[in-house]
Amino acid sequence: MKNLMLNNALLFILSVILSSCLSTQKFKMTSLQKEELNIIETDSDRIIQECYFMNAEKENNWRHQYILSILNDKNEVIPIYYPLNQEKSACRAQLKKVEKILKKESRVRLCARDQIEKILDGSEPEVHDFGYLGKHESPYHALTFDTICNSKECYSISDTWTYTCPGFKK
Repeated sequence: MKNLMLNNALLFILSVILSSCLSTQKFKMTSLQKEELNIIETDSDRIIQECYFMNAEKENNWRHQYILSILNDKNEVIPIYYPLNQEKSACRAQLKKVEKILKKESRVRLCARDQIEKILDGSEPEVHDFGYLGKHESPYHALTFDTICNSKECYSISDTWTYTCPGFKK
């Protein structure tokens, strides 16, 4: 009986170790420096989005910016922005299209432009709330949003850019 309990305990420990070795990475980023493209593969729950209203002296409908924030493997936040200001309805529509892709599968691929660079000016990093994954700081300058895909569908701000991201197809 004692040997059976010991064998079961050893089997359990071995299965935990093996399953952790076989599990996929929660975040993987490949940068193609020449083209300044970043291919990011991550779990859907490591992404939050918002339509940020940039307050100005005068109320203006064209002051919304779509922001997608990704939690990397070091628990740092990489912000990714849509490059242009938008009307609130256009920003919300973009948010809903991306949310639909995020909800369909637990894993997504993104293509973002620009080189990833840390903020070095000494300013306080912005903090983002990822719910049950906690609150995390963003020490990086923003990348430019291009494309997001799950295994079945893609959404891009430009059809042309989708075809320039290696491995991305409409």
